Amino acid sequence: MNPILSVAVASYNVEKYLDKCLTSFADERFNDLVQVIIVNDGSTDSTAEIAQRYVDKHPRIFQLINKENGGHGSAVNAGIETARGKYFRIVDGDDWVNTENLYALICHLNDSDADLVVDEKREVNMETGDTEFFKIIDSVQMNYKYEFEEICNISEISPYIMIHTLSIKTEILKSNHIRLLEGIFYVDIEFIIKSTVHAKTIEFLDLEIYQYLVGNVNQSVNYRNYVKRYSHHDQVTKELISFASEYNCSGALRQYLNTRICLLINTHMNISLLYNENRKEGIAQALAFRRYLKEANVGFYRETKKRFIVSICLHLIGVDYERLNRLKRLAK
Repeated sequence: MNPILSVAVASYNVEKYLDKCLTSFADERFNDLVQVIIVNDGSTDSTAEIAQRYVDKHPRIFQLINKENGGHGSAVNAGIETARGKYFRIVDGDDWVNTENLYALICHLNDSDADLVVDEKREVNMETGDTEFFKIIDSVQMNYKYEFEEICNISEISPYIMIHTLSIKTEILKSNHIRLLEGIFYVDIEFIIKSTVHAKTIEFLDLEIYQYLVGNVNQSVNYRNYVKRYSHHDQVTKELISFASEYNCSGALRQYLNTRICLLINTHMNISLLYNENRKEGIAQALAFRRYLKEANVGFYRETKKRFIVSICLHLIGVDYERLNRLKRLAK
């Protein structure tokens, strides 16, 4: 019998954190119900040895894939290829799950037929231990199967559909040959966009599952790392512009796809114009990207023009990441 849920645990040099991650899955109730695929992405520390201990002790839950380093996308691709579960989700090796709530999720997924199932997460600050719970807004009806096109463009809801909260039918990933770019960061948004556009139905659950460790200066979402890895974000952005240009859809789904990618483009502009302390380099990056966008997809070029002008103006008056955050706090 195939498991109910396959979990790809993307792991690269996470020896300090992996025990906590895997312990949260090491529950006999998950035997044969949860397939935890630990993808050791060419680690040079003891990640593989730690993972093997869990495989040896709980062979009905864990399996280990050792591969050459290929980045987060490569680890996710390996997980999709190996997945046998009805549903699939991703957990990073330095994060963990709420075990009791995961069991409740498994019970729900066993009976569910929704293409997407979205739950809730908590962020945990690695320095202070402070936590922040991301609760789905009260207007969303829980345990109810929505038509995806019915809710995908509600601005208060779509941000909850993220890599940390999403379980998706594995068959959607396999039948649509979902594969992510390899060797680069920022493929989370690529996974969300490329997979969710194929969904017909979606459910929301008031279950806190994912425990997301934040506060690490090496995290890809640190603004200085956005600048350092600008070329990575550039590749992902251009890949999704190409995907949207070729993907055949209309109506609400087209609006959803365009909105998500316009948000990505706006972030890309902020990285070069507002995050980059080298102002000359940043504006050169932004202008080069705008020239590319005009040729690649004139629709996105026009839809993001106003936001680009705003970012240029902020750039010219000296607004940077810190000042931008202060402006956002004042606007609240």
